[in-house]
Amino acid sequence: MKGLLHFKCENVVRMSNSVNAYWLRVLDTERYGECDYGKHLLLKYPDAANRVQRRNYSIVGRPDEGLIEIAVKRQAGDGVSASIHQSLTRNSILIADEVSGALTSQSLLRYRRVLMVCGGVGVTLPVGLARGLAKLAEQGNQVPEVHLIVCVPQYDDLIYFTELLALQARYKWLSVATFVTRESVRPGISYLMSGRPDPCRLVNQITAPEAILLCGSGAFVADWERQLRCTFPGAMILNQHRSDTERVPSSPAASERTCKMLLAGSDRVLIGNRGDTLLETLEANGVAISNQCRMGVCGRCSVRLIEGEVESSSSIGLTSLELEKGYCLACCTRPSGEAVTLEL
Repeated sequence: MKGLLHFKCENVVRMSNSVNAYWLRVLDTERYGECDYGKHLLLKYPDAANRVQRRNYSIVGRPDEGLIEIAVKRQAGDGVSASIHQSLTRNSILIADEVSGALTSQSLLRYRRVLMVCGGVGVTLPVGLARGLAKLAEQGNQVPEVHLIVCVPQYDDLIYFTELLALQARYKWLSVATFVTRESVRPGISYLMSGRPDPCRLVNQITAPEAILLCGSGAFVADWERQLRCTFPGAMILNQHRSDTERVPSSPAASERTCKMLLAGSDRVLIGNRGDTLLETLEANGVAISNQCRMGVCGRCSVRLIEGEVESSSSIGLTSLELEKGYCLACCTRPSGEAVTLEL
């Protein structure tokens, strides 16, 4: 831990009806180098009740020397994202606990082929990594072949769309497929498709990737991961908090088995499916647990694993210290054994 970082907001860019991009000046100039493409800030910001919360946001860009860019989607309610949209303006000062994450554009150079799949505002991390790879390519580095699949519910959810088209036109190592899942795309539009892509058909459409990055809601990530286990069994799942990788598991579908969930400090035992997230099991059994984004970013649904084994699709909403203490995000974590004990 190198101490707090301080930022000044220099620009607010409206990306869609619900997403703003913020250009932040790094006031601790000697630490600008830490703010690499793909890393994330653990910001401290008050919610609507003026309670200071901590939220992670991916560094999607470095628009100029000393500047970084983050994108924030406004969620329903009076949480931090709503507060940021309402009160973060030019010349506002922000504080971050840390910049963390080992998944950067530089770290992708070890691979020859990478598949990125994102849903909604989850596109920010792939955009940041693509921007960084473009910089590395211009410096003469051999960058991986990247196939990016973007899924959004409707046209209003498209962000960074034209930039991705331009990057694809400029660099032969990048291909982008964009799908609008809840609205129709008229015939003859080659750069935009309607409906949901079929993960199982990718085996006939792209060369098998060495690494896979999934970004989006917990349900989106889990659905794609389950299907890609069979499609690309040799690929690696990239973890945003560690420099190493995890091989896609090839075990039978966890949804066919049950799991007991014990709550520390209580005699209560919950029964759930291993294919469901911890958050889904808790809610199904009437256990109230704080949550907001349900996609592994806000960090509000963190719980501590006391005993048992779990699989997590994302830990971006946790600090390094929380990970060391055994915390996980309930919205992105599923039990992999017969029983788990949690501390809420």
